[in-house]
Amino acid sequence: MELPLFKGISEEHLSQLLEKTSVEFLKYEDGVTIARVDDKVEALDFILSGRVRQTFHLENFKICIDEILGNGAVIGALNLFGLVTDYNADIIALGKVSVMRILKKDYMNILLSDKIYILNFVNYLSAAAQKTKLIMQDIEGPGIANSLQTLAFSFSSSVAETVMVAGDDAELAKFCGVSVKEFEDWKSNELAHNRIIVNQRGIFLKSPHLLR
Repeated sequence: MELPLFKGISEEHLSQLLEKTSVEFLKYEDGVTIARVDDKVEALDFILSGRVRQTFHLENFKICIDEILGNGAVIGALNLFGLVTDYNADIIALGKVSVMRILKKDYMNILLSDKIYILNFVNYLSAAAQKTKLIMQDIEGPGIANSLQTLAFSFSSSVAETVMVAGDDAELAKFCGVSVKEFEDWKSNELAHNRIIVNQRGIFLKSPHLLR
């Protein structure tokens, strides 16, 4: 399994590094909360097996963005340093989940040990910062598809397995600036063309580039 912050590191080198580092291996059962919004980010969590759901909440709408992360994904990297060092999402285990945790102080020692770790971390942050810009370049103007596309994929990670915009039709229509009838007609058309999946919680978006 390739961990994003340890790219280009041989398994032997990584094993030697982890032997010198205080590392916790944690297991979570289905439905257990790994972190909550506004908890302090004190460590990096690498998903070794299983899947987690990150849920981002909008302050002014009753809408959430869910993303599913699986093996190899890292939790907490974007908020480990900087002005905002709190989790911006609720993180829940989906089924059994195994995590490797490295505390912030120990990860700082890793960064200082070799420039390749700093380079990996900078590349990770840069990719996250550039993702929203790349999405916005494809936006063609106002509309339901563009509103949902921008919302969902601005919050979510590039390694997310699935992304969902969770909310009822009335609240999603309000966010998109259209009537409920217009939103329902749009949703029916997207379903007919197999571009979205709908359940009671909301809308799964298959790709930021598929919506119309």
